[in-house]
Amino acid sequence: MRVRRLLGLALASLALAGMGVTVSHAASAAAPQVSWGDCKYGGGAPVKHSSGYWYCQGGTYDGQRIYGSTGY
Repeated sequence: MRVRRLLGLALASLALAGMGVTVSHAASAAAPQVSWGDCKYGGGAPVKHSSGYWYCQGGTYDGQRIYGSTGY
């Protein structure tokens, strides 16, 4: 009886841990990004940060990373 209970608890713990990893990965993948044109259309200006990535400064998309930018 104890073995079944412990096995059930172990499986439940593994399932919850797996769900936590999946949720955290999905959240990091869903970081807000905008296109170069959307940044300009929203009233912002593309600015290159020291990290090498371009970000939208000002306007509707202020602070969001610009995807697909290589420094047009």
